[in-house]
Amino acid sequence: MIALRWTHDGRSALAGLVGGGLVMLSRDGDERWRRDGHGFGLSSLACHPSSTQAVTGGQDGRVRVWNLEDGAVVADLDAGAPWVEAVRWNTAGTMLAAAAGRGVRVWSRDGVLVREWPKHRATVSDLQWQPGRDLLCSTSYGGVTLLDPARDEPLRQFSWQGSSLVAQWSPSGKYIATGEQDSSVHFWIVDTGKDLQMTGYPVKIRELSWDHTSRYLATGGGNEAVVWDCGGKGPSGRTPILLPGHEQRVTAVAYQHGGSLLASGGADGRVVLWQPSAKKVLVGATQLSQAVSQLSWSPDDRELLAGCANGDVAVISRP
Repeated sequence: MIALRWTHDGRSALAGLVGGGLVMLSRDGDERWRRDGHGFGLSSLACHPSSTQAVTGGQDGRVRVWNLEDGAVVADLDAGAPWVEAVRWNTAGTMLAAAAGRGVRVWSRDGVLVREWPKHRATVSDLQWQPGRDLLCSTSYGGVTLLDPARDEPLRQFSWQGSSLVAQWSPSGKYIATGEQDSSVHFWIVDTGKDLQMTGYPVKIRELSWDHTSRYLATGGGNEAVVWDCGGKGPSGRTPILLPGHEQRVTAVAYQHGGSLLASGGADGRVVLWQPSAKKVLVGATQLSQAVSQLSWSPDDRELLAGCANGDVAVISRP
């Protein structure tokens, strides 16, 4: 399973499958509809923040907007290159962005092309909107690029000699955290451009999740979930919180939208709930049938969706 997301109202869930299929599920697990999403495979999906629409990107170079009520395609857009790495709605849901090849494109909600930046330094690996603002960050070999849809040229570049795989803005917008090919986590302080690098991980980092206060960042990168305290002067010089609840590599981490619970999923099929800032850190655990590939909290933070490598989906209630 490539992607698993709740709809904006928490009544349904949307699953993106490796083979390109798109499946709409009710909250009780019934399949509402199934569509052939993309030839060659689906690579990314995002549900609209306030309506019954979703956007998907695929290895066919297409970006498609779907009506979730009936599974109809309402827009079919050219991403500009084969293999769409990421599709994202902005916070207001008025624009959507896609990364494909060395380029990034932004459209209005009705499918009108707003801006294109076709010449990144290398293939764009991830794309994220700043929470509450119409500002994008993109990652590639060479660092992070800030993009403003109101400008033709990139707004700013945070350069370093490495390959950034994934990015996450802190909810406050102060930090951009990136997971790196060289098995490290990079922190960029957006206002100053200063950076911090946290090393010592055994494998490359693809799992990142901020808590809603922007104080804690959870990562994968080994058999333990790792939590960095970014409060005050930041994580530099601090020892991270280590959460040893998996026998195999951590493959997904997800903080609640507004609570303090952290979920981690592993290649061992185990989903563990933590409260890293509490005295009793371990909250509960569930064993699933296969390796966990996706975790997603419901909008009300009461239930956790867990997607497995074999396509199974589980709904785990908060204790």
